[in-house]
Amino acid sequence: MKSSIFFHVFLLTLSVQSQIRFQGQLVPVMDLNSPRGQNYIVLHPKFADLAFTEESGGNGGENAIVEMTSDSATVFVFRDWLGTKGMISPLGFIGESLFYNQVIFDKGSYNGMVIKINRKDGKREKVNIPFMKSKSSVQSGCISENGQYMILSMESNNTYGVEDLYISKKKADGSWSSFNNLGAGLNTEYQEITPFLASDNKTLFFATNGRVGEGSFDLFYSIRQDDSWRNWSEPINLGNQINSSGSETSFAFRDGEDWAYFISSKDSDGYGDIMKIKILEDIAKDTTLINQAVAVDSIVRDPSTSVLMKVIDGASNKQIPSVLVTPLNKLSNTNGRFNLDTMAGFEVEVKSKGYLSKVIQIDSSFLPGENVVELNAVSKGNTIQLDKVLFHRGTANLVSGSEKELDLVVEVMHDNPNIKILLKGHTDNTGDPVKNIGLSKARVKTVKEYILSKGISPYRVRGKGFGENQPIASNETEETRKLNRRVEFEVIDD
Repeated sequence: MKSSIFFHVFLLTLSVQSQIRFQGQLVPVMDLNSPRGQNYIVLHPKFADLAFTEESGGNGGENAIVEMTSDSATVFVFRDWLGTKGMISPLGFIGESLFYNQVIFDKGSYNGMVIKINRKDGKREKVNIPFMKSKSSVQSGCISENGQYMILSMESNNTYGVEDLYISKKKADGSWSSFNNLGAGLNTEYQEITPFLASDNKTLFFATNGRVGEGSFDLFYSIRQDDSWRNWSEPINLGNQINSSGSETSFAFRDGEDWAYFISSKDSDGYGDIMKIKILEDIAKDTTLINQAVAVDSIVRDPSTSVLMKVIDGASNKQIPSVLVTPLNKLSNTNGRFNLDTMAGFEVEVKSKGYLSKVIQIDSSFLPGENVVELNAVSKGNTIQLDKVLFHRGTANLVSGSEKELDLVVEVMHDNPNIKILLKGHTDNTGDPVKNIGLSKARVKTVKEYILSKGISPYRVRGKGFGENQPIASNETEETRKLNRRVEFEVIDD
């Protein structure tokens, strides 16, 4: 009788796409829309008050915010001055305060900030957020319903592309923390803008032009998987009921109400209108069910027929808690075990806290039975080889695709802000030894410059070229010489 094993199956218990649905037609909010164009809408979480930017008009300064009142709501209109001096957009409400973004163009560069205005006395003050560096001409964002989180779209020193999404958290003393990037699971090399955090503080809506969609900017949502704020479910497009061939941004709704609001520009003429649509289901409650772990001990897998993965520590060979990020979802297992039977052809990322991730292709090299994947701990003293960081022969020019592994180094340094590394460049013994030293130094410089371009502080990355002096294999054959042409990094502080 063949031996069998029990294991945990992690199921996507509800389809994400089915949880967030809408009904009826889009309805223009006629009493707010005007030919000037609307953008950056935010809603008061408790009352009918709202704020938005009027794109075509305004001349900056404190008079850029116009307050209008009705029987049921106060509307704040932010009259933008179209980038000639900067821009202005609402951010959110906390109690009697209204927060907004302001970008000033001065001396050839943009400087973004957050301003708070007291709605009772009109007093304004700049919000002190340590080390805030916003250098884009546009800045948008939201404040959570409970007033504890501020999420901004801005271009800073550690962006993955242009505007990325960042989070600042309110401290116990009422001050705000410095901004942290929400990670590569959300942010692309293009623009992520107009974030909105639902009342569960997990479901994040945003617009991006960096993912496949209907038009220029599409609305997506993703669900936070843990308290790091960098681990997110695969973003889901809100679909063509909302997204069009134009631009859709600034999705927002109040918890418990029937209507969701957003900005749409179907004709892609640069101006938007405020639209609304009915929500079919209670988003804030339903979306917390994504990726629940279900233990199915009654299912038996035969290791001789199933393709299994075991994730281990490369030094101790012990299994480690791991996360498998697939194109469809994220799976977690405290024992580092996964079933790959339905993943043939997938490119997946294998992650574990405190380890350098690996991106692997599930192909014919994964055979029925147990396939082992080793991860290397980013702890002081460890040296980790970057096997897929390659250079064109005799140059310091990266081979296309090498960036993928370097991005994993950037990711682990963002996730572990105390880590400092020493990059090491090596060559084989072919050619002049002096020139080989120079080549190894040039390759280290290329790698270092790439890592720094992703927002890692220079003091955290050192580099040294060793030429042919530290081989790890014989230089007798080309097959073994290529193992000596490598870049690796040593963790010098954790």
